[in-house]
This record gives sequence, structure tokens and C-alpha cells, in this order.
Amino acid sequence: MLSVLMSVYYREHPECLHEAFQSLVLQTVQPAEVVLVKDGPLTSELDAVIDGFRRLLPFNVVALPENVGLARALNYGLQFVSQPWVMRFDTDDVCAADRVEKQVALIKKEEFDLFGAQIDEFEHDFHFPVRVRQVPCEHDQIVRFCLRRNPFNHMTVCFKKAIVLGIGGYPDIAFMEDYALWIKIIASGARVCNVSDVLVHVRIGNGMIRRRGGYGYIISEWRLQGLMHSLGLKTIIRMLVDGFMRSIIFISPVGLRGFVYQVILRRKVNKS
Repeated sequence: MLSVLMSVYYREHPECLHEAFQSLVLQTVQPAEVVLVKDGPLTSELDAVIDGFRRLLPFNVVALPENVGLARALNYGLQFVSQPWVMRFDTDDVCAADRVEKQVALIKKEEFDLFGAQIDEFEHDFHFPVRVRQVPCEHDQIVRFCLRRNPFNHMTVCFKKAIVLGIGGYPDIAFMEDYALWIKIIASGARVCNVSDVLVHVRIGNGMIRRRGGYGYIISEWRLQGLMHSLGLKTIIRMLVDGFMRSIIFISPVGLRGFVYQVILRRKVNKS
């Protein structure tokens, strides 16, 4: 019923990859398979981690001869998925132990074509999260939200393989390939939702805020805005206004960008 789809490249940390795989081993319900795309040659340390889990996880490991980026790697991996549903997961995050169980239960209801969940974010130990990214749960809320911000946490989603293949897979828009995919899926008339549970613990730090900026992001932002306009989701005026406002964030100083990401777009975890 459900295949996990992951992509790994040479800059990943072996310890993080090990922790991600271990969270799949500890699932209360196991996925049918784990399709792992090697996005170009890996380090010997990363290959050793993968080899160490071959007897513990239902791997289907496929390799690309060179690094092609996330969108192309995932589209390549989709060709090898044998199940009708795809569960995305990143190689440096940690799944909640009941993630597969809860997502399989939602699949069985046959109400949605794409769904995701909430995330919390941690720096060193996933047992001690520092922030939460909340996204809307209801279909109509998600449709409205997607015009302003990404309505799904990519590493939490499940989707019907046939729908994604039917619209051409992940668009090749750097840094925003997932957001662009959700836009295309929503525009196709698919039914979507998010659950209120935190199902993935997301690793942050290592200069994440600093990396999320620059002219490369601005170019991708305008491609994303153009996609929304071409699909009839935005007027040209709103496209221009939204594209301009979001572009300001990508060229703003790191301190201001950090404030936006950590205070406006996230909420702190209540540790009381």
C-alpha cells in the first residue's frame, strides 16, 4: 500500500542518516518498501550506513551517476515505487514511531489524494524540540493558505503516485519543488488535508537560515509565482505583489530573515 521515498546525497551526515533509518525500523507498522535514491556518488561512510540497514529495512536502492538535485532525484525514484501511495521522508529527520500507522489509517479512509502533518524542529536531540511549524488541516483552508505560503511540510506528506506522475512529477524549481508540486496537485482538483499530529521531527541548524536566501531563491520564487498565475490561482497583480514581498525576505539580512522564520513562521514549543 505504501512506499517510503527518500533521496540522499554526498553532503548528508552519516549520523543523521542512521537516525532517520532507525526511526523507520522502529515504526509500529512497517512500510511495504523504502525506495532510496542515491543522488550521485556517496561517501564511503554514507554507503556503510545504508549497507548496515539492508537487513532491517525493505530497501530498493537506486543510484544516479551524478548529483541532479532533489526534484529530479525524486522523479527518478518514483519510477521504482511499486505501491500506489508514496510517503516522503528526508534523510536527516526522524519519524514519530506511529507515523506509518497513522498515515496508512488515513489512506484506508479513501477521502484524500494528498495529505501531510505537522512538524516540530530540533537542533541536537529530537526529544527536545524548540519550534513547531503548523499548517492548516482542512481542504479549503489549505487552498487559501497555498496562495501565501507552502501549505504542507514536505517531509510529512503521503500522495497517490498516479496523481503525481499524471501531472509530470516534481517541477524542477530549485528550493521550491515541493511547493510547486502542491500547487499543481491542488489546481488539478485533488482532495487534500493535513492532520493535527506532529509526525516528523525535523533537524535544523547548520546555517539553515543563512542558506534560505539569495538570488537563487528569488529566481525560484518568481517561477513559482508564475506557475500560480498560469494555473489561474492568482491574478497578475497579486502575483507581482506577492512575488515582490517574498523576494524581500530572501535578500534581507540574515538576522531579519531569522526573525521571520523563527518568530513569524514558527511558534516556540511550550516547555512548561
